[in-house]
Amino acid sequence: MRTKRILLFIASLIIIGAVGYALTDRFGHHPGELSPSVEEGGLARGFILRTLDGGEASLEAYRGKAVVVVNFWATWCPPCRAEIPDLVDFYKAHEKDGVVILAVNLREPESQVRDFARSAGMVFPVLLDLSGDVANVYKVEAIPTTVVVDKSGVIRSRIVGATSREELESIVKPLL
Repeated sequence: MRTKRILLFIASLIIIGAVGYALTDRFGHHPGELSPSVEEGGLARGFILRTLDGGEASLEAYRGKAVVVVNFWATWCPPCRAEIPDLVDFYKAHEKDGVVILAVNLREPESQVRDFARSAGMVFPVLLDLSGDVANVYKVEAIPTTVVVDKSGVIRSRIVGATSREELESIVKPLL
């Protein structure tokens, strides 16, 4: 009788463990909670990068505060260069609405990026992804690539190729 109780107890523990495991994924996230992702509808993966002004910028710092437009670009990229005036206009029009643009430059020397950003009138934070690690995490295969993250940190849009002020307006306005 005692052996039967011990076996029943062990079986119960195994069942409880299996149910608990089934209700969490391998990262410890629970159902209904988004896992970090780089896909539309997923919780945006956080990152911290150095800025041109010598500080650091973190995607997480804007959670709950702003809609964030993350734009991956390079100075040598013609479509990137072509979209910058629209990004600047969009930012100036919506900065007070709680919109932030983080312009993530890929693997270029800081002095080159600084000179270009100044001449292009980039008034939003310019970040340096010198190793390309953040671009790799976000699966950036072509530039420009733009990722729109809502205030709760969820990726709402991913644009591969040059974007325009009008396209950003249509994506961001409903998120404000």
